[in-house]
Amino acid sequence: MKNPKASILVVEDDPALLRGLVDVLVYNGYEVKGVEDGGEGLSESLNEAYDLLLLDVMLPTLHGFSICREI
Repeated sequence: MKNPKASILVVEDDPALLRGLVDVLVYNGYEVKGVEDGGEGLSESLNEAYDLLLLDVMLPTLHGFSICREI
């Protein structure tokens, strides 16, 4: 039986950094979704099941520490 891919949510407001992180993680076999806004990151993390969240600290709308507290 094949192991399921781990799913990762990346929340990063710098588009170039977000794209780079997503590309590297996908290349290494992970299922990845990337968002650029803290509010969207919180909503996504509460509505979907992820194995790992990679959060920037300083984000528009809601910073990474607040997302952690809310979850």
